[in-house]
Amino acid sequence: MLKIFTDVLDPFLWGLFPTLRKFERKYKNFSYQFVMGGLIGNYEEFLPKNFREKNSVVLGNKILYDMYRATATITKMSGFKSVPHLFTKDYKSSYPLDKYFLAFKEIDQENSSAYMRKILEEAIIFGKNIYDLDVEREILKKFDVDFDEFVFNYENSHELFLADRMEAFDYRIKKLPGFLITENNRVLQNIMDFGRVEEFFLENLDLEEREENLSQEEKILDYIRTYDLVLKDEIKIVFGEENKLEDLIKDGKVKIEEVNDFKILKTN
Repeated sequence: MLKIFTDVLDPFLWGLFPTLRKFERKYKNFSYQFVMGGLIGNYEEFLPKNFREKNSVVLGNKILYDMYRATATITKMSGFKSVPHLFTKDYKSSYPLDKYFLAFKEIDQENSSAYMRKILEEAIIFGKNIYDLDVEREILKKFDVDFDEFVFNYENSHELFLADRMEAFDYRIKKLPGFLITENNRVLQNIMDFGRVEEFFLENLDLEEREENLSQEEKILDYIRTYDLVLKDEIKIVFGEENKLEDLIKDGKVKIEEVNDFKILKTN
């Protein structure tokens, strides 16, 4: 099994999704599990001491924005287009978001990865504050998950979160994201070249390709139709720099919808 040690606000996680989708589409036995490592205990840890004393929420969010911008140079997946408004005086840590994920996973493990992608879309593309439980309520409706059960699980998620963090400690995952192959205990972390992630999967997972006799145009259309939201950036990552997307747009088979400077692909 592939385990991915991460955190909801880990910038690499957002950039990882196209690669995960690529492997899901290409290999019929590819699967993975997220383990919450806990990235930001308190955003003030990243601030100079004088700003820490001033409790600068604005600067904390600016640092998060800069983290995503820097990571995008490695992942090729654009993050926040402007400084987000996620951290507040009440929410200084990414831990509540990790616990949201674990609360959802307890109810619907099969769709937990889709939930993770969805909350990141809501924060990064649509600019919503995903700490807000009213925002979570709307997201949960898309998955048919009971809000009260979710809140109950969240309020009782401490032990689950602790177990995830202890597992990261046991495998000496010091820098997120970390990747573990449970069959051979191989670990990958400290990533500076995202191509190494794909190599690591191929080297250590016994993957079986799907039998598909599709042209690249058909594969791109199938990819866009499979997922609730696909960004134009993803197509380059999944299908390479030289791909047939522009031909599909010219032929009227794919259209682009722009939301907050993000280009979202839809099929006609």
